[in-house]
Amino acid sequence: MKFRFVDWDLRPVPDADDAVVGVLTLNRPDRKNALGPRILLELDARLAEAKHSRANVVVLRGAGGDFCAGGDLKEETLPLDLPEETWGLEGEYGELARWMINDQTHVFGRRVLAKLETLPQPIIASIDGVAAGGGFEMAIACDLRIASDRMRMAEIAVSSGFVSEWSCPRNLPKLIGLAKATELILTGRFVEAEEALAIGLVNRIVPAADLEAETLEWAGQMARLPAVGVRYAKEMIKLYNQDNRSEERGAEEIERVLELMRRDEAAEGIASLLERRQPYWRR
Repeated sequence: MKFRFVDWDLRPVPDADDAVVGVLTLNRPDRKNALGPRILLELDARLAEAKHSRANVVVLRGAGGDFCAGGDLKEETLPLDLPEETWGLEGEYGELARWMINDQTHVFGRRVLAKLETLPQPIIASIDGVAAGGGFEMAIACDLRIASDRMRMAEIAVSSGFVSEWSCPRNLPKLIGLAKATELILTGRFVEAEEALAIGLVNRIVPAADLEAETLEWAGQMARLPAVGVRYAKEMIKLYNQDNRSEERGAEEIERVLELMRRDEAAEGIASLLERRQPYWRR
C-alpha cells in the first residue's frame, strides 16, 4: 500500500554489528498527528512490517513537535449527525452504513493497539509536545517512555464526553498506581514533564532539542544486547503483568465505547473541542 502518514525506517546502531533500531513516525504534523481512519490503517500495516523486520528495538514518535493529539475529530463527526455529511450514502441504509463504519473504526483502533502491545521487540515512545486521548493511550501501551521537557499528556476521553478505550483503564494503573490513574482518567487534566517523571508516567525527561538523539542512544543500548534474551525478557514481563488482558474484557470495553458514541454527550464533546469552547453537559 502507499503510505501517507506513517513512516518507517531502519537505523544501524553505531559500532554494533547487525544491531538495528526501527523508527515509526506518525507524520501528519498539520493535524498534530491525530488518529483518523487512514493513519490507523497505515499504522496497522507498519506494525506488521516492524514485527517481521531486522529491528532489535522500535521507537514510536510523532513528527512536527507533537506525539499525537488523539482522535481526529474533523474526521470523527458521525455523532454530530450533520445532514450534509452523507458520504454519498442516502436513506436509512446509508445512515446505518455510516454508523457501522464509525463503529468499525473504533474496533480497528483496538486491533492496532493490540499489535502495538504485543510487538515482540521492545518499543519506546519518544514523546514531544502533546500526547492526548488515543495518543496518550498509545504512549502508555509502549514498554518505555522518554519525553521532552515540553511534553503534555492527558487522557481526555471522559472530560470530552467519551470513555477511555484501548485498554487505558488496564494499563495506566499498572504504571502509576490505581489512585493516581483514577484521578487522571476521571478528570482529564494534563500532566507536564516534571510531574510525569515524578509519578512514573515516563522513564526519562530530556531537553526537547536532545530528544531524538537521546531516544536513539537509549534504543541503541538495548539493541546491542542479545536479541533473543531481550525479547524473552519483554515476553515474561508481559506474561506476569498483563494477566487481566482478555477478549471478554476487551469486548465489554468496546461495548461501552460504542454506546457512548450514540449519546448526546459525545456529540457535544466533539462540537466543543472543534469550536474551542467549554462543553455544555445536560444533567
